[in-house]
Amino acid sequence: MHRASASRSRRTAGALATAALGAAAVVVAAPGWFGLAGQPPFVWAVPFRVPLGLGLATVAGAAGLVGLRRRGALPAAAAVAAVAVASLTATAHRGLSAGELPPARDGDLTVVASNVLHARADRGAVASLVADTGAQVVSLPEATRAYAEDVAARVEAASGRRLQVFFAADGGEGREGTALLVAAELGEYRQTDDFASSPTAVTTAVPVDGDGPPLAAVHTSAPVPELLGEWSREVPAVAQWCAGHPGALVAGDFNATLDHPGLGLPGGCVDAGASTGTGARGTWPVDVPALLGATIDHALADGSAWSAVGTVVREVPGTDHRALVARWRPVP
Repeated sequence: MHRASASRSRRTAGALATAALGAAAVVVAAPGWFGLAGQPPFVWAVPFRVPLGLGLATVAGAAGLVGLRRRGALPAAAAVAAVAVASLTATAHRGLSAGELPPARDGDLTVVASNVLHARADRGAVASLVADTGAQVVSLPEATRAYAEDVAARVEAASGRRLQVFFAADGGEGREGTALLVAAELGEYRQTDDFASSPTAVTTAVPVDGDGPPLAAVHTSAPVPELLGEWSREVPAVAQWCAGHPGALVAGDFNATLDHPGLGLPGGCVDAGASTGTGARGTWPVDVPALLGATIDHALADGSAWSAVGTVVREVPGTDHRALVARWRPVP
């Protein structure tokens, strides 16, 4: 009787441990299911769901080895393994490829987004990326006006293509902010102040004659504790701007992944990386493999006007972000 009671107690304890471990794994790997993806500490784990899934898979493997000797550990291993697979596939299905660009056609628009790390990124490398891809729209978060003008001058010297330079400083003052470069072939643009009150700069511009896509170069606040409130307002505001401006093209450092609540992509706004197979390839930080990084740099567009036909993720010397290049094609 005593032996049977002890056996039941062990089974009960094992079942409770399995349930607790499985529940903990679900909350950690998929906080969005519980409305926690934008809350500490989950907001900082969400960008790394792929390595988190790999870590959970390792835990499941270890539990499985224990289960070979202790039958009660097998359910726990199975529970964690299932969550690991769910965590991996939830993000990885967007694509882990470095990507490719198809040949440009008439009417295509190519966009480059490259956080230049306080204007430290190699200017020649940035200019070469823009010139080589034929980009007509360039987003340079953490630039200075002088840095952006120098890049534009280098592009013109290399390709003969002139770029208009727009710039907004962080918080409306200071030397550093976000630059938006627009090819003259798109027509004359003028800068707007749609995000003038943001702590970090989001630079917007529209065509003077109304014939052309509204454009935004993005750098939102980071979800660090002291800026979490601003981040939670800015990210959805940018997504709403994309959805609310017909034909819009938006690119830059969002400091958010598509798994964060702010990038729910309202309306017809679409993400180029997720559409073309690079949507889970990490753009930050560069000192970890891209498969393990956070995909926080994005190119978005009004999906009723534009279809993403290719993206590439490239490293640029001197910055902690990988650059994103997206090619958009007009929707017939």
